[in-house]
Amino acid sequence: MINAIIIEDETAAYQHLKNIVETNYNSQIKIIGHETGVEKGIKLINNLNPQLIFLDIELQDGNGFEILDYYHNNIKSEVIFTTGLRDYKEKAMDYFAFYYLNKPIIKEQLTTVLDKFLAKQTAFDSEKYSAFKTQVDNKHNKITLPMKNGGFNVIELNDILYCEADGSYTHIFTTDNKICIVSKNLKKIESILPKTIFFRIHRSTLLNLTHIANYNNSGEILLSNNKKLLVSSRNKTSFLRILKLMNYSI
Repeated sequence: MINAIIIEDETAAYQHLKNIVETNYNSQIKIIGHETGVEKGIKLINNLNPQLIFLDIELQDGNGFEILDYYHNNIKSEVIFTTGLRDYKEKAMDYFAFYYLNKPIIKEQLTTVLDKFLAKQTAFDSEKYSAFKTQVDNKHNKITLPMKNGGFNVIELNDILYCEADGSYTHIFTTDNKICIVSKNLKKIESILPKTIFFRIHRSTLLNLTHIANYNNSGEILLSNNKKLLVSSRNKTSFLRILKLMNYSI
């Protein structure tokens, strides 16, 4: 059973969404909570730890993006935006949302999205996730990741230069100039890889810090293979703190 919450400030929209989910997914998805604002929404997430969040953009005391910003883009739940605003789809995808639906919610569109969500959960269940993460937690030097083509790839952690988001997939760039396309989004990959050496320098880029050859104050990083990446202004302060802890000279 998937535990879900709805953060929506319009009563009619909340009831409509809830009714569709409960009518069509009674044995698969359970709505366990509802809130109408940013602060209350954050408290609800912290208290219930849902696997799925239906999130409106315009809320009573702010917008839905503020909730995701609160978690520094590391929220463990999948997010489906449900909004009457039509100009924020690209921004929603930047936050690795599972999907973006415009209100009024159409039953057929929602059920198509939820069917995809449930299929994805089945393909990468908690048991598999734990197995992948255990490899890293046990100090193994390699990690096995599911590829886009349905197979698996064993990758040396030290060979990963950086990981780049591509919607629901992740491109992993390695020291031998290969690109592995992993069938999981960057948020999932970040949760598996060790935080001691991997850091999110940008919303779409996860970097292996051990491959930094040079960094300048403009935010540009030169990697060991001469590839250049940029640290977002939003992440720069945290990035510099991490570099100092790793005894890099900056």
